[in-house]
Amino acid sequence: MKKIKLLLGFILFATLVSCSALQSALQIVNCKYNIEGVSHPTIAGVSLNNIKNINQINAMDLIKLTAAFATKNFPLSVTVNVRATNPGNIAATFQRLDWAIDLEQKEILNGAINQTINVPANGGSTIIPVSVGIDLFQMFSKETKDNLLNLAMSIVNIGDSSSKIGIRIKPTFLIGGQEVSTGFITLSKTVTSK
Repeated sequence: MKKIKLLLGFILFATLVSCSALQSALQIVNCKYNIEGVSHPTIAGVSLNNIKNINQINAMDLIKLTAAFATKNFPLSVTVNVRATNPGNIAATFQRLDWAIDLEQKEILNGAINQTINVPANGGSTIIPVSVGIDLFQMFSKETKDNLLNLAMSIVNIGDSSSKIGIRIKPTFLIGGQEVSTGFITLSKTVTSK
């Protein structure tokens, strides 16, 4: 009899844990995801944090950018900030976030964030930083230096042109010790000069 009570207690506990995990998983799907913006942009090691237009790049940095282009190495590094907002009354928790970055509807990069992310309940929100690094020269090798620089600047919201950035995210959560993923959730934003 004691073993039966113990077994029933374990089943009840496992059911409650699974229900809690399932409810949390449902909240992940119900969360609202938006591209909040980009931060920490650099091109070929040149910081663009305080640059509002291309004319504000100083002579030394222009020399660095020209040298990077000449060596066919034009790396862009930026953090895309995704805000997850949870309208539900249960926290949304996921263990991994797969992501893909699209530029003008063409995938340019993908990766994963392998850490637990928690989005608080009742309208709580969390910024999920997605760090992106890409060599623009390798991706767009037929472009001129000026075109690559303008592309990079528009991606980080500087300059006179615009670019459509898309990010697709796929949260993974645990239910009963098993990893379960949602389908990809697609976000997009057109960035232009301010």
